[in-house]
Amino acid sequence: MKRCHKGILGIRKDPKNQILFSFSAREGEEWPSDDSDSDFVPSDEEDLRPKRKKKKQTKSNEKPTTGHSKEPSISVKTGSACVSLPEEIWTYIFQIIVKETGPLPFLCRAAKVCQLWRTLASHPSLWKKVDLSFGWIRPKKDTLRWLVKERLTQCTQVNLTNWTITNDQLKMVLQNCPELRNINLSYCKKLSQDGFTALVENCPGLQKLDVSFTTIGANAIKDIVVKHGPQLKELHLGGNYYVNFSALANSLFENCPNIEVLDVSNCRFSGDYESINVQKFQKGCPKLRILRMGSSKFRLKKVNEQLTGFEELEELSLGCLDRSKSGGINTAFVYDILVKSSKLKLLDLGGCWNMEDMSPLLGLPFTELEQLYLSSSPISLNYLLGPLLQKCSMSLRILHIDKNIFKGDSLDTALQELFFPQRGASVLEMVNAAETNITQASVENILRHCGRLHYINLSSCRALPRGIKREYKNAEIKTLKSFCGIK
Repeated sequence: MKRCHKGILGIRKDPKNQILFSFSAREGEEWPSDDSDSDFVPSDEEDLRPKRKKKKQTKSNEKPTTGHSKEPSISVKTGSACVSLPEEIWTYIFQIIVKETGPLPFLCRAAKVCQLWRTLASHPSLWKKVDLSFGWIRPKKDTLRWLVKERLTQCTQVNLTNWTITNDQLKMVLQNCPELRNINLSYCKKLSQDGFTALVENCPGLQKLDVSFTTIGANAIKDIVVKHGPQLKELHLGGNYYVNFSALANSLFENCPNIEVLDVSNCRFSGDYESINVQKFQKGCPKLRILRMGSSKFRLKKVNEQLTGFEELEELSLGCLDRSKSGGINTAFVYDILVKSSKLKLLDLGGCWNMEDMSPLLGLPFTELEQLYLSSSPISLNYLLGPLLQKCSMSLRILHIDKNIFKGDSLDTALQELFFPQRGASVLEMVNAAETNITQASVENILRHCGRLHYINLSSCRALPRGIKREYKNAEIKTLKSFCGIK
């Protein structure tokens, strides 16, 4: 089951306010474009420099008017941006905005204001973390070449998701961005093995790489791991087809001691299942914080019973929408992974139907779980939800139990574990109980005791009155409280 995690860069695209990166860096310099663009396209005759208005000459006997002006003390003159402020101040302001929102689209728009802002917006120091995946800049060959040479010379992080980038273009990016540390190439379907080989030869500082849903093969990843393994911190390999993944896994365990994030979800293999030596995994990657393996057919094998565990692990995502892909995920699998993970914050076991006996999970060391995903899982077949909620009642913020029909009143009894006054107020913020047999009494308890609640999904809940069977967000929670007679 693929969870939505925060992306690494940028802001969301506004489809009503799309723009082409259309300012020039210097006088007479234009962005590559063509007449088919629906966005701003500078014509050959158009002067992109701001027009200066002629000053109205006053007669010698006329005195300038005095008095209090309603305008702010920092004035803007046509052709120059707030000349009363030094350039260093504007640079600092630009740095704050870029740090908060990313370079795009702010620097595109700022460059159109005046010559000073155009100069500031073109400085490579403001273009260190660039997300090109939202469409602010159209993915064209000439545009990318201009951008790389004129703006990204100091870039350390670039997102090229969904770009139809070729092998030569990738090499051009890597050769002109010597400080590049983080590169996202997910969904770049045109890249072949030669393109991925360029990552080995032309990106000496590589620390984070995303090649999810591409055509990359196991051998290319092995070359990257052997070359850059000691410095790699994040590796996203999901959504690809792999031949002999076991050899790749062993290479990763031997060469990546500092890996913190590993995503191998939604993978397809040449064989039915891929076996992973859990002892080698834990010993070779002791700093692992995030592990995502959902919808991939993995099995764990142990040489003996001694497990070092993942002591730094904060997230384990094994959720699977397709039951046929969760066959290898059983209780022993989860227990062996989490045997020493006391820092666990997120656990996703949605759709893991081979875990009918979840009782061993109660003996695991985590006690501060913040997110628990049990959608469409065997948790509805036993009475273990209550003990699990009790285990993390003081820290749980997000709970997904949708698509489960619980035995008798076991769901209502389990939810009571979140509302004991002696443990303090519940910090629960989001509850997805869609397609369950939750009762109105439990809903009212949640509304009364969860002061931070801003989302609850009650869609298709058979035990609820018709008027409240839907999704509620933010201010709509008040509507639900009013319906239930709660002030």
